Amino acid sequence: MLSKIEKLVACVCVSIMAVLVFINVIARYGFGNSLAVSDEMSTYLFVLMSFMGTAVAARRKAHLGLSIVTDHVSPRARMIISMVMYAISALFCLLIVIFGIQMVISQYQMGQETATMQWPEWIYGSFVPVGAAFAMMAFLQTMVQMYKEFKAEEDK
Repeated sequence: MLSKIEKLVACVCVSIMAVLVFINVIARYGFGNSLAVSDEMSTYLFVLMSFMGTAVAARRKAHLGLSIVTDHVSPRARMIISMVMYAISALFCLLIVIFGIQMVISQYQMGQETATMQWPEWIYGSFVPVGAAFAMMAFLQTMVQMYKEFKAEEDK
């Protein structure tokens, strides 16, 4: 279920960004004025899309890695190394969630607004902890899946 949400949100973000950038190009070259709203919205959507892309990649086990070590170790050691790396990634995402929530609370309390649209900054700021939470869950679920697959293979 979460993986479908991640893919959908990433797809929607990319689609909206493409439309906004296209409209901005038309406005800039056709009318001589750039749309600042396009830049602002695209930037915030890029943040959310990046976290969702991280989650999708984690589920696919498609994150970049240096396999020079893991290619020369036993399957058990390879699994342990992968589990440690995913645990570190999940911990990093947890820290982003914690500090992201603190940031959102601060933005809300200070009444910060976005530069162009004058919308409450906390709305877009919330993309950080929400996106990091999705990525963290993906790393943790992938760790569990990897462990189950390893145990099933080991039991054969």
